[in-house]
Amino acid sequence: MDRFQQVKSQAVALWNSSYMGMDSSAIILIAGILLTTYLLRMRGPTVLLWAVGKALPPDNHPSMKDALDATRRPLEVVVIVTGVMLAGSVLGIKPTSDGTYGLLIRSGVIIMVFWTLARLIEPMLTRSLRHFGRAGTEVILRDFAINGLRFLFIMLALSAVLEAWGIHIAGLVGSLGIVGAAVALGARSFFSDLVGGIILISNHLFDRNDWIRTPELEGTVDRVGLRATRVRQFDKALVTVPNSMLVDRALINFTRMTNRRIYWTIGLTYSTGHDQLKKIVKEISAYVHGNEDFETDPDRVSTFFFVDSFGESSVNIILYCFTKTTLWGEWLAVKEDLAYNVKEIVERNGSSFAFPSTSTYVESLPFGTPETLPGTATDPASPGLVPPPERST
Repeated sequence: MDRFQQVKSQAVALWNSSYMGMDSSAIILIAGILLTTYLLRMRGPTVLLWAVGKALPPDNHPSMKDALDATRRPLEVVVIVTGVMLAGSVLGIKPTSDGTYGLLIRSGVIIMVFWTLARLIEPMLTRSLRHFGRAGTEVILRDFAINGLRFLFIMLALSAVLEAWGIHIAGLVGSLGIVGAAVALGARSFFSDLVGGIILISNHLFDRNDWIRTPELEGTVDRVGLRATRVRQFDKALVTVPNSMLVDRALINFTRMTNRRIYWTIGLTYSTGHDQLKKIVKEISAYVHGNEDFETDPDRVSTFFFVDSFGESSVNIILYCFTKTTLWGEWLAVKEDLAYNVKEIVERNGSSFAFPSTSTYVESLPFGTPETLPGTATDPASPGLVPPPERST
């Protein structure tokens, strides 16, 4: 019993003592609040969101769950701010005062509100735009809207914080008129790129993962941003292109092809006869029209097989057709099979492919007959070479 009374008296003495002008009881209480705040930082929001989810109807919209998940991080910060406010109240600091502490608390509340709204943008827009147009358009439009709204919320939060600190935005903007004009002139390219992004999305010029080509680059679209578009070249290099450049330049979207073209000129030797040419052209046409890999509907594509021209060393046949597939690998396989069959048709009909050659016909030499070396086999005065004299011994 005496031992218990001794421990109790020591605890009371410690509670009533002070350290650096601060009561030990306040220090212990603040430490307990901060420790509890740290422990509740992770568990508190989880339990709260679980309870809210259970309170919702069983058939609630899936976007509600995404919205609750988006508020998890802001709630963690709210727990920390609440703990700091409680610790400050122990020290006698009132968060509603007009001092620096009160302004910091109000600024924190403003930031928390707009941060929560900014985090809610992504799940809400993802659900809202899920059935908007093509899948690629949905991603581009969602990313563009998310970046734009987040930028708007940042500006609103900054304005609200400045107003809380007594800085009037209207007067500040008016006093910075000249600076604003200079900034506006310097920001012309930014707004030009911003308008370019709106044009890209509204006109559906391309989607994500589309294969595009401009005079400057070629690759697949990786991401369309608020100001610039990222394009992954085929060497895997990532290129960031301002949106205004994509709008102002000629842009080819290969992914939007309905069919893929094969356009060849087949050169045959001039020894190929008239009937051979007609038969070769007819058999190539029959192969293409009878192959399911090729699109031959005249309402969709144009298909041509004709003797086209007489080249310097060949009779040229034009081959112009389209495949049904637009995938590059499949198109290469179809084109390879076509090459094998064209070669077999040409050889089966007794012809061959021409190669560049030049034939020179000389009627007479311009400078007469060249001289020959005396004593050689080509010297008309000597029937043959003269053998060397024998050495006498």
